[in-house]
Amino acid sequence: MNLSDKEILELNDLCSAVVDGTLTEAQRARLETWFATSDAARRAYVRAMDQSASLHHYASEMHAEAPDASPKPAGVFHALSGWWVGALATAACAVGAMWLANRSTPLAPGVTSPAEEFVARLTGAKGCQWVGDKFQTGDTLRKGQHLELAGGFAEITFDSGAQLVLEGPAILDVTSAWDTTLRRGTLRATVPPEAIGFTIANEAVDVVDLGTEFTIIADGKGAADVLVLKGEVEATPQQPSVQESILLREYEARRFAHGGMSDVSDSASKFAHFNQPLALERPAQEVSYVHWSFDEAAENRFPADAFDTPLDGFAARIEPAGPAATRVAAAEGRWNRGLRFDGRLFARAGFRGLSASTPRTIAFWVRIPEDAQLSSAYAMVAWWAESEGLGARPVHISWNRNPNEGQVGVLRTDYSGGFALGSSSLRDGRWHHLAVVFIPARDANTPAEVKQYVDGRLEGEGHPSPPLSAGSTESNPGVRDTLWLGCRLGDTGPRKNRFRGDMDELCVASRVLEPREIVQLMKEGRPLTTTMAKAPE
Repeated sequence: MNLSDKEILELNDLCSAVVDGTLTEAQRARLETWFATSDAARRAYVRAMDQSASLHHYASEMHAEAPDASPKPAGVFHALSGWWVGALATAACAVGAMWLANRSTPLAPGVTSPAEEFVARLTGAKGCQWVGDKFQTGDTLRKGQHLELAGGFAEITFDSGAQLVLEGPAILDVTSAWDTTLRRGTLRATVPPEAIGFTIANEAVDVVDLGTEFTIIADGKGAADVLVLKGEVEATPQQPSVQESILLREYEARRFAHGGMSDVSDSASKFAHFNQPLALERPAQEVSYVHWSFDEAAENRFPADAFDTPLDGFAARIEPAGPAATRVAAAEGRWNRGLRFDGRLFARAGFRGLSASTPRTIAFWVRIPEDAQLSSAYAMVAWWAESEGLGARPVHISWNRNPNEGQVGVLRTDYSGGFALGSSSLRDGRWHHLAVVFIPARDANTPAEVKQYVDGRLEGEGHPSPPLSAGSTESNPGVRDTLWLGCRLGDTGPRKNRFRGDMDELCVASRVLEPREIVQLMKEGRPLTTTMAKAPE
């Protein structure tokens, strides 16, 4: 009988009490009863101790890993007598000491935390005249970035998907992927459903978007006009005398100032002006795609394409091969047919250049059973990543199985120098669209940036995690330049840990996709009409 998530959490708490030396007699009795009556509890305890000894498998999958043939403590409970609880406690204390030491291990030499976090990008412009820092289309914008535009128009796309057009003269502070501060000037905001909740602050009013288009005109002297072009917003005046927020709907407008709220003068002409289309300069961004629909299999292989063009050399091969494996791997997909992982099968596809430190976006649909066990959380997608300064380690896109680091079941990406966690559980038996964006660091000793999207919504940006050891400095021809599906990746190839669930419409893009492009893949199953680069060879 398998342990429930609640029982696993209780067992984790008991292990922590053993480590901390705070185990009560009641807790000791609970452990004794579990070990005497539950084989699942005994197995879970052994796994927990083994996993604690290599803690940062959870923290970032970036440590030196033991080979699959490492001795296992199988059968240890058969030889235990009446004193076995104390013996287990002693062993747990030893492992716990390693755990605590590893938790406080500083960053290894040569590894640094990201000094800057980028949360937006300049995606369009027209006649921009900048004061101070100069920006060009395509530049990334960090948290805390100060923009002063003397004239012209600048389009800013936030990682959340919110898009602002700033009209000079204007001053804007980028706060995060989900909010910004307009000091003065004019902006027009377009916020898709995936970015509902995006907030624009001003000394006169805070505006929370509820899925809409709206304009704010701030005079820089304590007053601001808010005009709703489509949808609705929630506006909260910043005057101490006014406490309640108000809801503004389409074609409604209000002026917020120290003296209170009032109508917007000449609102009709302002609405007419801001509803006019604006042509911005947006340089073409070439992108190549490798895509697997999983609709058809031929001799244990699923062919790849570039959406409209078949691709040779990228077929995903089912392992272990065989007619039975192909039948098991076939499943009802999100779009037509999909690929099923039963906890034993995995797949791999050769992919030249995949291990290099270059920008990319991985997107796919996944369906995870509600009863999926923690043991089947191992990677949906994995590959071997090489970094000049941080060495080479595997990257894993999976769901979180460690309750000590976040909610169980959420999207988790482990990568060189850190990990990212989402906020929505994927273990619900429903299809979810996942996209993970990788942005190479600006220097060799800094981890890449990672951003996750679940059903088109930004969920969890990467953060650094202290490594136990540096990555391998050697290129690994046995695992590099290969996309691995449904398995955990080790130094020498796939490990015995497997994923259980369904996958569909997997694609790898050769650059960082914008939020709207990710949503397009999710909704239409194919990319926007863009400049397509030559398919990789």
